[in-house]
Amino acid sequence: MTPHSLPKVYFTFALVILLWGINWPVNKIGMEYMPAIWHAALRIGIACLSIFLFVFFTGKLKLPSKKDLPIIFTIGILQMGLFILLINLGLYYVEAGRSAILVYTTPLWVMPIATLFFNEKMTRLKGIGFILGMLGILILLDPWNMNFSSSSTWYGYGFLLLAALSLAVAICAARNMSWTNPPLVLLPWQLLVGAIPLIICAALMHPSPGIQWNSTSITAMAYTGILATAVGNWAATSVSRSLPSITVSIGFLGVPLCGVLSAAWMLDEAITLSIKLAMLFIFGGLLCVAMSAKPKGATKALSEQTP
Repeated sequence: MTPHSLPKVYFTFALVILLWGINWPVNKIGMEYMPAIWHAALRIGIACLSIFLFVFFTGKLKLPSKKDLPIIFTIGILQMGLFILLINLGLYYVEAGRSAILVYTTPLWVMPIATLFFNEKMTRLKGIGFILGMLGILILLDPWNMNFSSSSTWYGYGFLLLAALSLAVAICAARNMSWTNPPLVLLPWQLLVGAIPLIICAALMHPSPGIQWNSTSITAMAYTGILATAVGNWAATSVSRSLPSITVSIGFLGVPLCGVLSAAWMLDEAITLSIKLAMLFIFGGLLCVAMSAKPKGATKALSEQTP
């Protein structure tokens, strides 16, 4: 990367942060007009078609090799299909801003998985980060003010934490798998693997979904499918290949912050004291984790971003 291209890379980085941050309230708006599973299926289906067209017209479309199949299915199922579905199910019950913060705790869950199953060393800084992050999650859940007679909020929190866990497993697996092709070459196939089961499940569970197509739902669907998922993943690929992994990891902390602010603006969600304190603890924990990480190659670092 030349010094002249650096401003372009950082502009792209800022664009990804904005696209993914604003996507949280847009996602919630879109689900007002269709079932959560259909929204997830259409989102990933539109993104899949968009990326296939992009790589085709740029001359990068090719069949993956057999060696790429494990990483395609791992990322496609855990990071694309299941991850997006769980986010939508959680968003149905939980505010968009809180949802963004919870899902972006993924690096905290990577630590125990990597330590227990992949023999990665738990450093003191990682341990401090994990404790800070867990305190932040506890503050965000706000159990002392929660209505325990209603289970819907707990369902939402559960789905969102499962989404973070699903992505964490995908990250740990991707770190320990071989990539024989660049991420952009594999991305359309990963989206396809995630889209097919979602579309089938949506059709079986809601054969007559009663989707309300209007200017709002079409705009929201186009944003989340084309801009947030297709363009966002492509741009994240470029950023991850051009900047140090620690810069990328710390920079992407701006996504949940943008999600909270945009949800307050678009959905009038209150930024309460518990949200502010939770963000302080969680971001502090994630910063500790990012600072303790060893530099990774761009190919593997890509899988650690959250669309």
